[in-house]
Amino acid sequence: MKKLLSLLSAVLLVFASCSKDDNNESESSEPVSSILVKKITDIEIDGSSSTINYEYNGNKIVSITEDGLVSKYTYTGDYITKIEELDTNGKVDLTTEYSYTNGKLTSSIRKNTNAKYYYKTRYVHNADGTVIYDNFRGIVETGVEQEYGATGKYTLQDGNIVKLEVSYYGDESSYVYEYDTKKHPLKNVTGLGLLLDDETLVNNVIKKTSTSGSGDKISTSITTYSYKYDANDYPTEKVESYQSGNSISTQTTQYTY
Repeated sequence: MKKLLSLLSAVLLVFASCSKDDNNESESSEPVSSILVKKITDIEIDGSSSTINYEYNGNKIVSITEDGLVSKYTYTGDYITKIEELDTNGKVDLTTEYSYTNGKLTSSIRKNTNAKYYYKTRYVHNADGTVIYDNFRGIVETGVEQEYGATGKYTLQDGNIVKLEVSYYGDESSYVYEYDTKKHPLKNVTGLGLLLDDETLVNNVIKKTSTSGSGDKISTSITTYSYKYDANDYPTEKVESYQSGNSISTQTTQYTY
């Protein structure tokens, strides 16, 4: 009986020790909500590459650096309200300012330093999950604006843009996106997903169908994306495949967290 109790005690001691180690390992692991991509590397089919480096303050992005060019981010609360793009001499070349209403993007204004015009995009969010946008050009000195450039409509579903329709002076085009259920590498960046782009920052695009033209002159192209993922379901590599002439070309993107 004493031998049995001694054996049982030893087993329980080992089990408790393993459990403690497991808990320590879990506590020391990085929370999924704080996982942030630090570097993105694009590799072309000819082997050439470019790298984008990200810096953060908590989950807020501070800057992006690519080929010596820096973009600096300014927040108001949890909203990105300004992005400044600096040239290789460190001078501000382009500034984009963002405005929000009830937590949704309502306008963006782009201004090149010393330029005559600025460019504004206005957004209207509809109850059906669509967002209509219009582009304007304004005179810096007077603030007088006129419609200028493309108009369009985003259709959102589950936080992702599933369709983008664009009209540019009579030329019509549309982009339909399909997604996986994994996590976008920039998913945890505060406020970044509110800035409407060709794709949003919830899941990863696996297929994009682009259509342009009208009547008998409609052209369609398809781009597909395949991924490798880490244990937390964030992509570590993306391979983009698209039609280039009579062949399929690819571009590889690698993510470092």
